[in-house]
Amino acid sequence: MVWFSLAFSLEFVLRILWVCDKKTVISGGDGVELWPRKLATAKFLIEDMKTVKRAVANATINDVLFGVISSGLSRYLDQRSPKALQEGQQITGMAMVNLREKQTLQDLSEMLKNNSGSQSRWGNQFGFILLPTFYHKHNVDPLEHVRRAKKMIDRKKQTAEAHFAYHIGHLAMSLLGPKAAYVLNYRVLCNTTFTFSNVVGPQEVITITGNPITFLRVNTSSIPHSLTMHMVSYAGRADMQIMVAKDIIPDPEFLAKCFEDALVEMKEAAAAAV
Repeated sequence: MVWFSLAFSLEFVLRILWVCDKKTVISGGDGVELWPRKLATAKFLIEDMKTVKRAVANATINDVLFGVISSGLSRYLDQRSPKALQEGQQITGMAMVNLREKQTLQDLSEMLKNNSGSQSRWGNQFGFILLPTFYHKHNVDPLEHVRRAKKMIDRKKQTAEAHFAYHIGHLAMSLLGPKAAYVLNYRVLCNTTFTFSNVVGPQEVITITGNPITFLRVNTSSIPHSLTMHMVSYAGRADMQIMVAKDIIPDPEFLAKCFEDALVEMKEAAAAAV
């Protein structure tokens, strides 16, 4: 755990300084947050993800989802890159991690009362982790993407990378002010390729004044990435919103299909392995 924490924390610092992903057809960067956006949705069945999860020992839904992203990005790059990419080329994502001890909704009175020294104190309590995925040609075993994702995520779970990122930002804010903290976070974003999140939503259909809610979807903007992906599960389904800088990724619908096809292929491979 200590070794992985040191290694991943050093990588985070290097991302702030100069290390960045190699340029691809989905790369963003400084100023991209101001470019026009386009939106598409990749739709999944939770049961399909569970089928894949059962085919890989001790895997989780997050492992499957990140495997889908890895496979889907490789598919897209295969079709849209003007020249062949190097096998195993790293494409790095960023994800936010909730650092509160209590992961559910916080009690407002406790947050106001315990303003310091408590996991329930007021304000944002989250850190960042880097999530590397790698380009692989389409002829690999579909489930291998999930196995690689599981191995990487298991290592991340053993580290204090998210806490390190939070404390670096907090220290910059305290000593140098909000502008320094902004520059720090902005540098990391500019030196990575995409943003990713996954939120567990209600497992049953909900209604508002008798009207059933058909889906739950979230988006973020003003990030110097040309690609952001946010998935919310709801009533047996999961919708992943794919927001892109349309001058860089003009066809997010095709990218969404790459993700959907990746899960279908993994499900078929999982069924064949039984």
